[in-house]
Amino acid sequence: MKNVITFLMCSLCIITGIAQSDLSGNTTIIPQRTPELEALYQQSKALEQNGTAAEINANRIAIKNAWQEIDPNVAALYKPITTNRLPETVENLPINGVYTPIEILERDGEGIIPEWGTDQLLRNDYVDAVAMDKDRVSGDIYVGIYENIIDFGGTFDSIFVYRSQDGGLSFDEWKKVGVTAPMRKMQLITYDDSYLIAYLVTDSKNFQAWRWDTNTGTFDAQVIASDVIDFGVDTNYPGVGTQRSFATYQKSDHTTYSARSTSGSFGFDWVDENSLAIVGEQIEFAYGYLGACYTTFIGFNSRSLRANVNSNYNDPASWASNETITDGSLIESLNPTICAVRRDLASDEVLIITSSRAAGSSDSYTGQAYRRESGAAYTPINYIGAGTDANIAHIDSWMQKLNNSEIIETSYVRDDIDNSSNDLNRSFQYDGTSFGPFEEVNDTGIDVFDGFASAVAETPDNNPCMAFAGTSGGGGFGFGLYFDAQNSIVGVEENSFEGFKFFPNPAQEILNLSANNTIENVSLFSLLGQKVMNTSVDQNNSSINIASLTPGVYLMKVMIDGKSATYKIIKQ
Repeated sequence: MKNVITFLMCSLCIITGIAQSDLSGNTTIIPQRTPELEALYQQSKALEQNGTAAEINANRIAIKNAWQEIDPNVAALYKPITTNRLPETVENLPINGVYTPIEILERDGEGIIPEWGTDQLLRNDYVDAVAMDKDRVSGDIYVGIYENIIDFGGTFDSIFVYRSQDGGLSFDEWKKVGVTAPMRKMQLITYDDSYLIAYLVTDSKNFQAWRWDTNTGTFDAQVIASDVIDFGVDTNYPGVGTQRSFATYQKSDHTTYSARSTSGSFGFDWVDENSLAIVGEQIEFAYGYLGACYTTFIGFNSRSLRANVNSNYNDPASWASNETITDGSLIESLNPTICAVRRDLASDEVLIITSSRAAGSSDSYTGQAYRRESGAAYTPINYIGAGTDANIAHIDSWMQKLNNSEIIETSYVRDDIDNSSNDLNRSFQYDGTSFGPFEEVNDTGIDVFDGFASAVAETPDNNPCMAFAGTSGGGGFGFGLYFDAQNSIVGVEENSFEGFKFFPNPAQEILNLSANNTIENVSLFSLLGQKVMNTSVDQNNSSINIASLTPGVYLMKVMIDGKSATYKIIKQ
């Protein structure tokens, strides 16, 4: 018999307070920082970019010692996490092989707006959750799923990891690991062509890190904390060896905690577990840049949507006051996701997106977004509606690890309420200002499972990709793992002009153009088809300034002798 995970959409009350608490529940008032402490916190930001693991860890101890001189209660927040529990894993289960697409993703050499390809079936079996990430160094795409089975005759619940090393054109079933307790949540984090980590919570309430060396396949695991029922995790992206993970999580009494892994431990050896003196559920977490950390969750009986920000890498003494984004007595919010653009706290931009409807109503759920800009309060912006016959459910978001990047990939499931039509998944990109047109992803005939999110990320050529589950048992189970990617604008140069050149590519500020004949006009388009620049050239050699463009991939349409050709450029 299949064990299907049901995510209870209950609501939790919020205990608010500016003060933080230690693990005994005692209130810890954070005093004002001295000039010495301010200097140490500024040093931590510089060390993230240029320091070693030893220097980063020494800075943390220096902050602890400086607090000891001011207030020993604050200094006591800096401590390792100790747990006597063992990871619930059975290693090295057999794997099945290589998965190739039924049809290689077709490349669009004509249009400005790409289309999605044919769904690839990676797994023809039960799926209870999907997670995905792309390694920023190698470009490898990792898709993880878990399957929970009620069968205690020797069959273990399992985690499967599928890997693509060619931009999503083919996958191998890279790893399979048995789990000795039913799974409840999993997130994947890549560590710069060094490690892949599956952070997970099981039915026995162990918050764990399962880690594979992506070069050798070597496996290791640790328990981070016990008595945990939900979590959100993200990572920074400095040099190799100093990357670390940050998380907020909730324990069985619904109290919210924060912690972080130790620099140089590659996602292991967590420290500084700290109670935030609030309780809630459905927690998620995002990292921005230069230490900016963000969390969101749903309140207990209040049903309010809440958020908080940490200015210094989940430092236990750096949490701000909790912010109420929506009043639960007026608006019902479910399953929030959070994502931050790669900018520092002073110029930050953060999106929280939820399923939303009027409190106490039986209306369908819409998708509602809230945006924080430059440290201001979150304000609502439009996401997507669904009419009266469908719900917007299980939204996911993903942000590439690139300084100043603003493009956020999101996905959502359109759940047909009366099941008269298949449920759909859709891609919806945020370009730093607004959301572009949504794009349907799943092939006709595939009924997307509506019990959890369709995982979204990007291919190495910066196009959105998605991993999702189909259905079985009349829609009651997730069955069949699929992968799809938006067609890359690769090969657009096939319509190129003889003798036409542009350089450098990628470019930061100036793009140089050279042609045998007069270049009449140059237009640049985003991958959503929006024209972002138009320039009359009227000469054979010219340069255009692209410094004002957001980093990312653009299409350049060039007019020569009344004819056009389209090229792909990358703005760094």
